[in-house]
Amino acid sequence: MSLHPVKIVSEGERVLRLAGAVLMYQSNVGDVYATSHPVLADAVHPGRQVIGAGVPLSKGALANFANAVGAATAFTGFLPENLLFSSPNVIAWWTPAAVRMTWFKAAGSGTLEGHGMAAHPALVFVATPNDWFVFALREDARPTPRTRLYHSPHFNVWDGGRICTGNVELPPTFGAEVIDRYERAFFRSHFTHPNRSNAVKCKGGMEQLWRAQLASADPDAMQRALVDSKETLQEAITRIAARATTI
Repeated sequence: MSLHPVKIVSEGERVLRLAGAVLMYQSNVGDVYATSHPVLADAVHPGRQVIGAGVPLSKGALANFANAVGAATAFTGFLPENLLFSSPNVIAWWTPAAVRMTWFKAAGSGTLEGHGMAAHPALVFVATPNDWFVFALREDARPTPRTRLYHSPHFNVWDGGRICTGNVELPPTFGAEVIDRYERAFFRSHFTHPNRSNAVKCKGGMEQLWRAQLASADPDAMQRALVDSKETLQEAITRIAARATTI
């Protein structure tokens, strides 16, 4: 597992000082042991701090620590009605089917270029601090954990639903309060290249599907073109959450 810096976003100036340390140990069978350590001034180099001797953390103390961390990282505020799932590292939401202005820009590659109104199926978005994903829904209704997902028919999406961001400007913060900004980044960007060959059922593939949509927006044709992803919503979120903890 690689480590990434934690980003702290604050409206005002904040000073952070090291106050203590918790060391966690885990056995090869999953047992967890933790110790709490004070932070002391180094006797030889007073300007440097060192971690002092630790004492075992009781289950109660460890639970209190976990609750404090959870409270600090949890979403606070009114829940958007389209939010499906929320954790410190993963959020998921859905957006209903709609006819939208859609842009394509793939000059020089022989693929689609231009813009116009096109039908989009209902979609499920899943975001982590480092990635975002999109899937389609067969029914235009709020999904449940057991709802089957379909491949997104959009350009710029890899197998597994991961969206190629390219030069798209994503929200500077991560959380349920910015899901509308994720949607704007997706729908208002230029779709530049199809990343998959079997993501839709349409003669001529994904390019022909969108050419026909730009010529005449047809929600029924878009629904007929969807291909089963072989995952439920719960399975997709579980997979993505596991990936988010290993990068």
